[in-house]
This record gives sequence, C-alpha cells and structure tokens, in this order.
Amino acid sequence: MEKVYSNGLRLVSLPKKDKKVCCVVLYIAGGTQSEKNYQSGISEYLTKILLMGTRKHPTAEGLFNYAKENGIVLTAHNSKESISISALCLNKNVKAAIELLSEIAFETNFSVENGEKARKTQLSQVAMLAENPLFVMDKLLNSTLYYRTGLANPKHGSNISVSRFRTLDAKDFLEKIFTPRNTIISVVGNVDDNLVEETVKVNFFDKMNENEKVYKKLKYVSNVDDFVGSCKGRVKKLNQTRIKIAFPTFSFKDKEKYIIEIIKPIILNHLKQSLSNLDYYFDTKINTKYYSNNGNITFDIMVDYEFAEEHLQNFVNALYYDIKNREIYDDEFKKEKNVFITNFLNKYDDVVENALISAKTFALTKKTFSESSELLKMDHINISAVNNVLKRILNFKKMVIVYLGHDIEIDYDKLVSIEK
Repeated sequence: MEKVYSNGLRLVSLPKKDKKVCCVVLYIAGGTQSEKNYQSGISEYLTKILLMGTRKHPTAEGLFNYAKENGIVLTAHNSKESISISALCLNKNVKAAIELLSEIAFETNFSVENGEKARKTQLSQVAMLAENPLFVMDKLLNSTLYYRTGLANPKHGSNISVSRFRTLDAKDFLEKIFTPRNTIISVVGNVDDNLVEETVKVNFFDKMNENEKVYKKLKYVSNVDDFVGSCKGRVKKLNQTRIKIAFPTFSFKDKEKYIIEIIKPIILNHLKQSLSNLDYYFDTKINTKYYSNNGNITFDIMVDYEFAEEHLQNFVNALYYDIKNREIYDDEFKKEKNVFITNFLNKYDDVVENALISAKTFALTKKTFSESSELLKMDHINISAVNNVLKRILNFKKMVIVYLGHDIEIDYDKLVSIEK
C-alpha cells in the first residue's frame, strides 16, 4: 500500500505475512546535505536529541523504558540525505510504535540539559574522528567530489561549529526539514493496512495539516555536471600511506548501480592478480556510495609509505590495462550475480532494512520498493552492458586521488595521460 496525503505526507506499507515482528520508520529528507557551513553537524546533533526524551517522557531513560514496556526497539539513523528513526516491534504493537514516533517528532524535549549532553558527546566524537585516518580521507574525498555541495558536509561537524550548538538550533533545523512533503512513514510487517493508515492520519497528517501552506519540499543535491578530476593530500607521519582513488558513477535511481555492486568482487580479484608480483605490503578495498543524483566508486588503498608513489603508478596502470581494457567474462559475472542476489534477498528479509530501503526508495524515486522489481532489473543485465559500464565509469579525466601520509610527489597529469 502507498498513500500520498493531501498535504504531501507519504505512507508506504509493505506486507510481510510470515514475519512476527514489524518495523515502522519515520523518514525525514534532509540530513547533512541540508546544512549551511555554520550548521555543520547539526543533523547529527538533532538526531541525538530526538532520542533524549519527550514532554511525556523527559529523559532518554524514561523514553526507552516506555518503549521497552511496549516491546519497541528504537534506533536513530543520520545520513547525507535523511534523518530517520526506526521502531521495531511485534506486529500487534504497530499502533503504539507509530504513536511513539509521533511523540518523538512533535514533542521532543529540547531542554538545555539534553542539548549539553548531546553537544559534549558529539564534541568527543569530533575529537576522536580528527585522529581517524578513514574519517580524514573521506572528508578529503567528499570535499573534492562534491565541492561546494551539501554532500561534502562532514556528518559530525567541526569542533567550532558543534561548540556553538544549542537546543534551539536543533529545534529550528527540525522545523525546517520536518514537513509533510519531506516526510515518509514506512511500515513493513504482517499488519493491518487500514489500522496503519488511520493511525498515521491521526498522529502525523492531522498534526501537520493546519500549516500545509508553509511546508516545502527540500531539493536534493543536483548532479555534479562537467566534473574534472584532481589530486589533493594531507601530510601526516604514518607507517602506511592511505590513498583513495575515486570515480563518479551512478545515482541511487539508476539501475546500473547493480552492475557496479555485482562486479566489485571481480574487479578486486583482477586487481589482486595484476598486482600479485609486487614485493611490498599493500591492501585494497572497494566502496560505493549512491545518492539521489550522484554516486561514486572508491578504491581504498593502504601501502607502506616508502612505496606509495610507486604503488600509485602501478595501481593506475592496473586499473587501465587489467580492468578497463580487460573484458569480464559471462561465467564469472553470473557467479557473482547469483551470490549478490542471495545476499540481497537475505538483507531485505530483515524488516528494519526493508522499512529503511522502502522509505528511501519512495523518497528518491517516488516508487514503492519491490524485491521482485529489483530482481527483474538484475536479471536483465547482460555481459555486454557490464563491460560497457565498466569502460564508462573508469574515465581517467574524472579520476580523483586523495592521500594521507608522508609527503609524496604525484604527477597527476602523467597518471591521467595513460588514457591518451
């Protein structure tokens, strides 16, 4: 079932008749992409405060004790494009779960005390992350791939920005993003759709409706057009140099993203074979991100600092000669597709994961998430499309290189010229 209320509020409910538990997700479009520079980290700050208490249950302890009495497990999620709270419960308690999410959304306790607790926690996280190489590298990469867009915003903010936060700042930010057109209620489980619809109407629609004229829908970060690659680094004395090599790819809405996900193990295996004769330590992982209108594939490399420059050249050569200019065979692709489908179905058999992806899919594509529909997209992928996509995404003119470690000399133009 899917429903769009007259004020823009959306509800999506997916049946899982074999499940004894259900999940309700309150999904609010916004997240770090909606922050101004001086607000950096406000989404994370707000997410913390949302589970610190309400008017009826002023403390986090009181809120979670009430949730436990109803068998509800609350979890807050903050990302680049959304803030969401999931409520996992028995099917019979779905009404109580929706009511509790409404209480959190409309009656959060924005007390000075809760604000101080959230701020101190976040400042300690910012301090720890400042020493975390992975965090530093992600910050470098995002600021390059998504320069001057909300996707470059760091999730936890900075010491300066977070130090200034007060509860009224979080309250103002919530009022900006928590509007009918930015909100989706997602329900997955063996529940009565009529009960769900009526409970959402009473607890969300009726409370929002009187202010519908001022509620606007936030825009997601547009596609970064005419992107040109570059290189940047930060010097830090580490035994192993960290390097990220990234390429822009597809958005969450593009079905080609499944090609990338399926062939990641194949790419990694080919790279290992190509670089197997090197006699120094290195490690490689592949990560992907998909946003509303943007995405990237990133090769995360760790290598002994003495060999960082040499390995970078070797790695780019391997990407060009043994990945971009080497065909992936149909049999190896089919094997990985079979494994991917198994993992895909297993992941979304979980009602929490299903409710979260249902909300995200409805928010970004305006369509209901359907496992059978997604499987059909995967089934239609042929090996010709796979090799075409691989050649397209490995566009060396759009290659981004960031590094953290001892100072190294990188001739970016020379690396890029491999494709000429």
